[in-house]
Parts: sequence; C-alpha cells; structure tokens
Amino acid sequence: MKRKNWFVKGFAFSLLAGVVLVSFGCSELLQLIERASVQAPKVKVENVRLTGLDFSKADLNFKLAIENPNGIAVNLNGFDYDLLINDRSFLRGKQNKKIKIKAKGKSQVDIPLSLTFKKLYQTFKSLQQSDSIRYILKTGFLFKLPVLESVRVPAQISGRIPTLKMPQLSVKSLKLENLGFTSAKLRLILNLKNPNAWSAVLTKMDYRFFINGNQWIAGQLQRSQKLGAKQENTLEIPIELNFLQMGHTVYKLLTDPGALNYQLKGTADLQSSVKLLGDFKLPIDRSGKIELVK
Repeated sequence: MKRKNWFVKGFAFSLLAGVVLVSFGCSELLQLIERASVQAPKVKVENVRLTGLDFSKADLNFKLAIENPNGIAVNLNGFDYDLLINDRSFLRGKQNKKIKIKAKGKSQVDIPLSLTFKKLYQTFKSLQQSDSIRYILKTGFLFKLPVLESVRVPAQISGRIPTLKMPQLSVKSLKLENLGFTSAKLRLILNLKNPNAWSAVLTKMDYRFFINGNQWIAGQLQRSQKLGAKQENTLEIPIELNFLQMGHTVYKLLTDPGALNYQLKGTADLQSSVKLLGDFKLPIDRSGKIELVK
C-alpha cells in the first residue's frame, strides 16, 4: 500500500514538472528557480550620532548597515530619505550613491543632515516651548538584483534631539545705596534666565554700563555661578561714581526722580552641561528706561 502511494506521488511530481517544462520552457524555469533563490538585501539603522550642536543648528549623522544574504554580488543604485518633524516632512532628498556589495557581504552608508533651529521654529511654532524635538527618518534603498531587477528596501528610525535657546540677560533695577557730596554708591541688579532643560555655569562677564549716553562703569565679573535648568539667577554689580571726575550733572541725575536712559553692553562666558555644545558666549546689548530705586 505504501509503495503504491509513493508511486502515485512520484508520478504526480513528474507530471507537474513536465507541465511546467512544457508551459515555461527550460530558460523560463531556470529564471523561476533563480528568482526564488534571490533575496532582497537587509537594511537597518545602526546608530544615530549628534555630530554638531550650537544655537543655530544641530548636525545629525545616520549610519545604516546593509547586508547582502545572496551568494552573488548586488548593486546599490541610490537611496531616498524623508526627515519628519511632528509627523510632517521637513527635509527630503535623493542620492545616486552606487555601491557594489559582495556576496554574503556587508556595507555601510552615512546620511548626514543638518537641522536649522530658526527654520524649525518658524515652521513649527510649538517647538519654541519644547525641550526636545522628535524626529522620524524614513529611507528607501534601491538595489539592482539579478532577475528581480530593481527593488526598494525601506528602513526608518525615530528619536529626539535637545532644543537650544540662548539664555536671556536683562536689567532688573538700579539701586542707590549711598549719596554724598562728592561720590555715590549704587548697585546694578541683573536677571539671568535659562529657558533650557540643561544647566550652565556663568564663568565670566565683561560689561559696560551707560546712563544717558555716558559710561558709568566698565569691568569684569569673574565669579563662577551655576544656572540650573529652567532657572533664573540674580547678578549684582557694584557701581561707585566720583562727581569730581564725572561732573556735577551726575549728582543732579541721582537726585532727580525721573526715569533714566540706560544701555548695557558686553559678553558673558558660559559652560553648558551639554557636552557637544560646551562653552559659548552670550552677547549682551540691552537698553531702555530705568527708575532709580532709593
């Protein structure tokens, strides 16, 4: 009985093979066999690195690994990419990069992209209040394979990068601590605000302070002060005025209760807790009207 079943199955297989040969012919059958054995290469994102970061842009590098599982070499004819921010396309492009990948071999492709913060904030208003930016990178790699012709293999990855906002320095108040006939002592109160989710350290500040166009003081603040994430710090600068050197007009300004026109110029040196950002300078140029606090 078993021998009979084996005979029937063998006969059916032979009959089917004959039908295929008759229907397709030898060359077509060989193509079918080759097509069944050829596989599309595998593409995956191996890593993502933040290669550059400052207050104008963030540089990202996407490294993708390509694996050829076939016993014959295949050719990469190029790839396309689409970087999405808030599920909307922000950067897209194509590259006609050609690579021959050996049989059972591997290769790598880098996709470097730069995100300009100004353009990001203009396109996505909500990001101005965000501490990080979520992205999705969608790619498609075009391979030329034997028999199968062109095949597009997709790959994608998502992640986050920190947003950078320049700390803000403002003039809070000007206090008169002591007024004499020949001199006066004042204290300039500044407010330093960090809108970021990372901390910084103020290491030095060069400043020049003007009232009604006349320079009252110039100097350097060299006291290290930590500025925590989402925090505000107060900075105090002592001012000593000599009326004999500066003229009696300064004395009249201090005794007049009216508002004063001020300008504060200089630079502040800060160290960021974001390793890639490191040290940076905060330009200072503030002006307006200020009331003298007595």
